[in-house]
Amino acid sequence: MSCFDAFYSCSETKRYGWEEKMKQSHSLHRENIAACILVGIAAFLCFFPLWVIVVNSFNSETNVTLNGFSIFPKVLTLDSFKYVLNNKKTLLLRAFGVSTVTVVAGTIFTTFVTICYAYTAAQDKQTVPFANTLSFIAWFATVFSGGVIPWYILTTQYYGLKNNLFALFVPYAINVFNMYIVRSSFRSTPRALIESAKLDGASELRVFLSIAIPLSKVSIVTIIMFTALTYWNDFFLSLYLITDSALFPVQKILYSMMSNITFLLSGSEATSAMADIELPANTARMVMTVLTVIPIAFVFPFVQKYFVKGITIGAIKG
Repeated sequence: MSCFDAFYSCSETKRYGWEEKMKQSHSLHRENIAACILVGIAAFLCFFPLWVIVVNSFNSETNVTLNGFSIFPKVLTLDSFKYVLNNKKTLLLRAFGVSTVTVVAGTIFTTFVTICYAYTAAQDKQTVPFANTLSFIAWFATVFSGGVIPWYILTTQYYGLKNNLFALFVPYAINVFNMYIVRSSFRSTPRALIESAKLDGASELRVFLSIAIPLSKVSIVTIIMFTALTYWNDFFLSLYLITDSALFPVQKILYSMMSNITFLLSGSEATSAMADIELPANTARMVMTVLTVIPIAFVFPFVQKYFVKGITIGAIKG
């Protein structure tokens, strides 16, 4: 082969390699554009309902009745906020207090139970022979539940969880989904690190507090977020276990207020007697939604990175 042939062959190889890189680059560029479009559509679909709710919470009931819900504000008024906040101001403030106490106490209690259960279930058979059995029991109890009526009888008559603060968080003592997230994180802890700590004289409790917990911080923060959101948004427990209005959480008190408005608008006698009174049935719903979303929207940006990391760890480890 002459020098010219060798040079030509080398040039053709480089050109072919360059063309392949350009094709891969264009393909990757198209994939990035498609991903950005899909993310944008998903973000719009998530943000649009919230935008409509916030806008119409400041809208007038007359405008909503005549023109429907607006995408852009036409009339800005605080009448619906004034109605909701002034109608049952004392009960509403008390409900926010009950919900806050429930979220704090319930999150601490549930996180403690979940972490302890997950750490035990994450051990090998040599350390805890019944570790896999614990995981199976948690899964089985979730999939094959006894139903609402047996749960209600057991909770109220045997556990005494009726019309007290414990009834708002004790039934959610453990969440199986959260337990599996933390268990996966605990199982990813290097065994060599644990064995070294035990050789240095560390007890099982010391290993749990000084090694397992710090290395699983991201997953633990994630389940704390899930748990707090569950308690803040929960309506089920208060509906079945709470009849004392002094213990109504935010969701229950807002539901009660909305039911009162619907009742006043449904009766013919009430309608004729209150013909000159405009009840904000539609805009009040928007206001109530805004009031429940504000705390979540305020806290979420500060813990968003832990949320994303925790979901990733729970998905790829274990």
